[in-house]
Amino acid sequence: MTTSLVSLWIFYTSNISKLFTMDRMVIIGILMALFVADIHCVSVGTTRSSTIGRQRQQLNCLGVNISETSREGRRLDHLDNEAVGVLFAGQMAFSVHLFKVIHSGANLRDQKIRDNVFVSPMSIYSALLLTYFGSMNNTENQLADVLGIGRVDKVRITQAYKLMKFTRQLMREAGLVKYDLDVANRAYFDQTEEVRECMKDIFDDDLEMLDFAGDSQSARARINAWIYQLTRGKIQDLATPDNVDSNTRMALVNAAYFKGQWMSQFKSASTRSNNFFMKNNQVGAVNMMFQKGRYRLGVSEELQARVLEIPYLGEDVSFYAVLPEATSLDETLELLTLDKLKAVMFDMFPVTVEIGIPKFSMETTTNLGPVLSQMGLVDLFDASTADLSGFSGQRGLSISAATHKAFIEVNEEGSEAAAATLLVSLRMARPLEASKFICDRPFLFYIYDNLSESILFMGAFENPK
Repeated sequence: MTTSLVSLWIFYTSNISKLFTMDRMVIIGILMALFVADIHCVSVGTTRSSTIGRQRQQLNCLGVNISETSREGRRLDHLDNEAVGVLFAGQMAFSVHLFKVIHSGANLRDQKIRDNVFVSPMSIYSALLLTYFGSMNNTENQLADVLGIGRVDKVRITQAYKLMKFTRQLMREAGLVKYDLDVANRAYFDQTEEVRECMKDIFDDDLEMLDFAGDSQSARARINAWIYQLTRGKIQDLATPDNVDSNTRMALVNAAYFKGQWMSQFKSASTRSNNFFMKNNQVGAVNMMFQKGRYRLGVSEELQARVLEIPYLGEDVSFYAVLPEATSLDETLELLTLDKLKAVMFDMFPVTVEIGIPKFSMETTTNLGPVLSQMGLVDLFDASTADLSGFSGQRGLSISAATHKAFIEVNEEGSEAAAATLLVSLRMARPLEASKFICDRPFLFYIYDNLSESILFMGAFENPK
């Protein structure tokens, strides 16, 4: 570690207590300084000219014509808040869009008895960013549109992507967070693919070569072992012969893991069996966790729903439940937009309320191909149209496998997760006294990172099977 990085690290660790009272962007600014120092100490002993040459190669690798960029735009250490903000905003919009597509029926086998849905939009978004960096021409434009990053150039998005990974890792190692969060996203290439060395240099932690053609079984075992370890054993057999075989040239694999304790834990003695009113007038039974306390509650006439926030220890991450009041969950999701969701989250207020949350676990596997195609990525999964030549320097490469598996368990201690016509007939006033928020019917939930203002996981609980 260089002297400059050591000095920054000493400053950082000696002021941990002060960071909790700082504005989020101030913290990001400090982490940027550490990130830049880390970039410049990668090759100890290199001269300034060799560093500039390496940066120039990386810019060329990303398809940036140096003569057409400003001096500031050519600097790889020019990290800006705007690009980070664009990624955060893009991920939120992507999360809502993704979930609505999945829930609408793209991956639901039985519409009579609705399956529960659970995904990690953050994990999928991060993995697609990795694909975006190697995309060109129309494929790049489609990815930029779907990811919501079209107004920021690829170099700045690359910097922001790496900064986000660095920030999460640093905050964990410094003990600044009281939850456990890991994201698994990686692009696997067949070893016969001539992936450009500059791309390996820029994304050394995110790209891996495997022998799909010669030994697909070992390739699957490698992918599954990596996912298994990262998700603490919660995600198993993500790669199967159905999605990864000897014909695979590139596989986009993603999973995520989260574990957090409630700020105010539920008492096991208060958990009891309760009716759960499903679709089509069916009634099931759930183990409902009950607790009375002070929680933030929001009311949305636009969504015809109430929203409850249950914070995890440290209050950096929260569990949100969106409970339809005068509509079904399907109708609320049809009404759902990012602006409506952000509006009700902004206008939440603390009330004394009795809450009831089902105690449940679920594991889902999603084939992302048809979902992402419906969202607008029509070229990515078609070898005749996909342009991922940024990775290998030649056309013909496409995503041959895109599989997502996610797991969540919600209990008295907390949660563990691995991997929108306006109705005007109902008007709900803000409750000023003690009220109830009992999730005894289908509801939407999501785990939200308050620091990055992004959705980590999102699900619909509809069937207490």
